[in-house]
Amino acid sequence: MSVKSLIKEKLEKAFGILTGKEKQNAEVRFWQKEINKYIAWYRGELAELYGHPSPGIEKKVAPTEEIAAILTFFEVHQKPKYAVDLMLERDAFHGMKVLDIGSGPFPSGLCFADCELYCVDPLFDRYIGAGFPIHIYENRCRFVQSSAERLPFDNGFFDAVISVNAIDHVDDFKAAALEIKRVLKPGGKFRMHVHYHPKTTAEPIELNDEIFIQHYGWVNDLKRLNESKQKTGTTLIGQNEKYVVWGN
Repeated sequence: MSVKSLIKEKLEKAFGILTGKEKQNAEVRFWQKEINKYIAWYRGELAELYGHPSPGIEKKVAPTEEIAAILTFFEVHQKPKYAVDLMLERDAFHGMKVLDIGSGPFPSGLCFADCELYCVDPLFDRYIGAGFPIHIYENRCRFVQSSAERLPFDNGFFDAVISVNAIDHVDDFKAAALEIKRVLKPGGKFRMHVHYHPKTTAEPIELNDEIFIQHYGWVNDLKRLNESKQKTGTTLIGQNEKYVVWGN
C-alpha cells in the first residue's frame, strides 16, 4: 500500500470514529434536554408535555425531584404511548420473551403485561451519566448495552421484536436487520414504529418503504399497518417526514 493510500485509509477511519461519537453525543444531548423538560412539567412550569398536563400531587413519584419527574413522566406518558404507537393491546406478548431494539433510557415495553422484556441500547452508560435512574427498573426487565448490529443473544432467542422510532438511529441498517432476523424465532412476532425523514446527526438513516421491505421482507406475513404524521404527543412538520408502522 502506498503512503498516500495509507494516509487516506487512516483519515477515513478517524473520520468514521468521530462521526460515530458525534451521533452518540447528539442523542445524549437530546435526552439531557428531555430531563429538563420533565422537571419543568413536573413542577407545573410547563402546563403540558407531549399532550399530557402537568401532574397533580396524586400522580407524582418520589424520591428526588429529578428522579421523581423522570419516573412520573414515564408512568404518565412514555409507557402508555408505546402500546399506542405500536398499535397493540397490553396482552399482545403474553408469556413471550420480547426484545426492544433501541429502547432509549426508558423500559417502555413494560406497558405489555406478562412478558419477559429485554431492552437493548448502546448508550445505557451515557443515559445513567445524564441522570436517568435506569437501576430502578432492573427487577422488572433486563437492560443490555449493545448495538443492534451485534446482539449478544443466541439464534432464535426471542419470541417477539419491537422498536419505536429507533431503527433509523443504527449505524448499519442491513447488519441490524440481519441480527434481528437471527435472534427472532422463525415466525416470531414483529412490530416496528419507523420514522421516515431526511438524515440528521443522531438519525443518519433515510428510510422508505422500498428500503424497509428490502431488509425486512424476511418477516413472516409482514404488513404495512399504518402511516401518520403523528405519534403520541408529537406531530411531524417536515414535508418529507412520516411515521410508518410495520408488523405481522
